Amino acid sequence: MLNNAYDRNNAYNRLNHMITYSKANLSETVVSYVKNKILTGELKSGDRLVETDISDELGISRAPIREALRELNMRGILIFLPKKGSQVLNLGYKDIEEILSIRIPLEMQVLTLIFEKSLLQEQELNYLEKLNHEMIRADKETAMDVREKNYIFNTCDLAFHEFFWKRSESLRRVEILENQYFQLLAAMNRDISTLGSVMEKHDEHQRIIEACRTGVLDQVLTAFQAHMAPYLKAIIKLENQTGK
Repeated sequence: MLNNAYDRNNAYNRLNHMITYSKANLSETVVSYVKNKILTGELKSGDRLVETDISDELGISRAPIREALRELNMRGILIFLPKKGSQVLNLGYKDIEEILSIRIPLEMQVLTLIFEKSLLQEQELNYLEKLNHEMIRADKETAMDVREKNYIFNTCDLAFHEFFWKRSESLRRVEILENQYFQLLAAMNRDISTLGSVMEKHDEHQRIIEACRTGVLDQVLTAFQAHMAPYLKAIIKLENQTGK
């Protein structure tokens, strides 16, 4: 079961999926298209989405595109502006700080739920290490462009956090955290310095994995807080510099 999960989340497979979309459910195809554009760094906070451009690129009609944009609007990833249409939610630094102040405690609740029920299995931790390794491997790959590297880095990071969200079996938390992830990533695409280096994120993830191996919840929470602290620190610094 775990190996199948890894195949589904493998960053290279998902990159191929980004390029050749399934047409089984057209509105879901458009939702995936928009999310993937955020994962590659091509879509940033405040960017406008043009229905005709999406229609031409994906080769589908406007009706499922509108349905998908409404869905993304409901999730808080896009916003509809009169006379302007849909655009990626535009967050100021204060907005980002507020979302992080919600996300961090929520994700700590998820970790607490997991460790209250049972310890993680070594096979699961090995899966997380594979994601971490793939993140580094892509960063060192000279044949990839920035868009591809961004996609693999962000997909691995999302899959890493998503593993814990889903492992908690808290469906409402999963939905909130996933939507917040894309809101924050779109904003951080605008200010890429807030993301930190690939090696820094790799090392922080590894410390979370090692803390999970101890089975001590306090160590896991400490490692997670240390992982999220640089994001919050960078945003507060930018907020103080700009007053936004």
